[in-house]
Amino acid sequence: MTDSSEGQQPASRRREWMAFLFLTLIVLPALAVAFVGGYGFVVWMSHVINGPPTAGY
Repeated sequence: MTDSSEGQQPASRRREWMAFLFLTLIVLPALAVAFVGGYGFVVWMSHVINGPPTAGY
């Protein structure tokens, strides 16, 4: 009698690698760009609304 999980292992392992590569090569860099761009946009908008920062003398 064979174990049914043995036949599923290569496909499952391949799917796990594909998910890992998708996360590390596409999702995480896209999130990093989105967060940095979002922060830059917030700083830019704060300068548009409040004016540029001054020395505060």
